[in-house]
Amino acid sequence: MKTKQRTRGFVGAIVSACTFALLPLFSVPVMNAGMETPSVLICRFIFGSIFILAGMIYMRVDLKISLSDLWRLVILAVLNDVTALTQFYSFKFIDSGAAITIFSVYPVFTCLIMVLFFHEKLTLRTAVAIVLAVVGVGAVSGINLGGGSDAALLNGITLALGAGLSYSLYMVLVPILRVGSMNSLKLTFYVFVLGLGFLLIFTPFTPAGIQPVGSWKVGATLLLLGLVPTAISNFTLIVGLRNIGSTLTSILGDLEPPVAMTVGVLVLGESVTAVQVAGLVLIVLAVSIIILKKNGDTAPAPAD
Repeated sequence: MKTKQRTRGFVGAIVSACTFALLPLFSVPVMNAGMETPSVLICRFIFGSIFILAGMIYMRVDLKISLSDLWRLVILAVLNDVTALTQFYSFKFIDSGAAITIFSVYPVFTCLIMVLFFHEKLTLRTAVAIVLAVVGVGAVSGINLGGGSDAALLNGITLALGAGLSYSLYMVLVPILRVGSMNSLKLTFYVFVLGLGFLLIFTPFTPAGIQPVGSWKVGATLLLLGLVPTAISNFTLIVGLRNIGSTLTSILGDLEPPVAMTVGVLVLGESVTAVQVAGLVLIVLAVSIIILKKNGDTAPAPAD
């Protein structure tokens, strides 16, 4: 029975990482077809929330929350919106595989926040991980340290790093706001619903406004965006956490960057160099060092 549970957990964690890495596969083509990022995210959150709600009903997860939980969820929803917006906008400036890989340094940001603001000791192991992450980001992004990097490249790197930073703040605040004990699906559902509300308020003031779905092909792609890298990724993440714990699940999450980069090359026509592959390895190594450094086995926040 224990072997079956571990197998189920490993499969769940691997599927979660791989499906989340497919985020560009279902978002970049839609944005290339003319739909702006806020409208894409509105559709993602609508479909994602519907699928997650269906799963919660099937699993008989209680939907009730208290008023004291509501304001905490509002803060997390704002951070989740910032993460999603900056991540999707980064796809406009740099290859999606590189953007996902740069975003994946968020555990390093989380560690830095704990050192700078919560008096966690900066160990040699953490310092090495930070250096590896910095070098890895530089290699993956293709930035020219000697000067001459174009504005689009710098914008993309900044946005991808901003997405990682905002998600690390999300991760830090989940236990501080005392919602870490809330059912993961319930937490994700309300973060998505509240985030959707903010997008519906914000988007009409953008130049493009809220855009309609232009064709059945775009609609089907958006439906898959809400299903595969959103709902399925979150469901299987929970399967992984329940059966093998957060440490192993997080380590298997290192599959996200190589899968995203592979999809970018094979499906989206992006290119990759040996230097970028080396940078990817350095980032995965840095993140693994940070994850293995943690002794606790507390479940992480849901994927964005």
